[in-house]
Amino acid sequence: MNFRRTLARIRKKLFAKPFHKDKRYQAYWFDKVLKDESAFIVQIGSNDGKTGDPLYQLMHKHHHWSGLFVEPIPEYFQKLKNNYKDSSRFSFENVAINEGKTMTFYWVDSEAKESIPDLPYWYDQLGSFDKGHIINQLDGILEPFIRTKQLEGISLSSLLNRNGIDNISILHIDAEGYDWKILSQLDLSIFQPNFILYEYNHLSSKDRQASFSFLEKNYELFDVGIDILAVHKNTKSEYLKGMKKNIKKLQ
Repeated sequence: MNFRRTLARIRKKLFAKPFHKDKRYQAYWFDKVLKDESAFIVQIGSNDGKTGDPLYQLMHKHHHWSGLFVEPIPEYFQKLKNNYKDSSRFSFENVAINEGKTMTFYWVDSEAKESIPDLPYWYDQLGSFDKGHIINQLDGILEPFIRTKQLEGISLSSLLNRNGIDNISILHIDAEGYDWKILSQLDLSIFQPNFILYEYNHLSSKDRQASFSFLEKNYELFDVGIDILAVHKNTKSEYLKGMKKNIKKLQ
């Protein structure tokens, strides 16, 4: 619990500043590599699209970038749309990514903050298909505030087809332990994004290693806290050298 709260403070401080100007963080390199391109972003697990988000500032800086945002929790889906109002650049899906079946989804109601004011900012980002994953956080104090809903499930390939996506510049996955299940659905023979960012903090050792093995042929892997940043090996050597100098390389 103390580790999570410490990490939350670090991330909150990080996302409160213009971190796309700091070479130690992924957003700097997103900006550096893709600033002159018509980048397309796919973000799965967007929450409100702003809180603790590494892409929010960049999406509003680069008006030639566009994206698809996926958020299963209805309350945060509406906030997400409010934070990205340019309908000509952005599209949204209120679905869950799985094998394509309807499933029960669990999340924490925002009223939890009213009863427990000192909750870390990430408490409302704990949506999961696994109720136990939420209960296990913060010594179980969130359990009374867990809500459920039956959500449409769709596979990653069906999601991309439905939205007419044929190229991805950045794939960002934040799915509270389901990151590898989603990432494993990416067809690398069709899509090889410039960057892939996914959370590995909640993955089992087996799933972590599977995700590394899945990517290592085509990507350089960097450890950025609780996330893995995968950078395509065809990225300009000067940028790769800069990342290796400033970001921890995954051994």
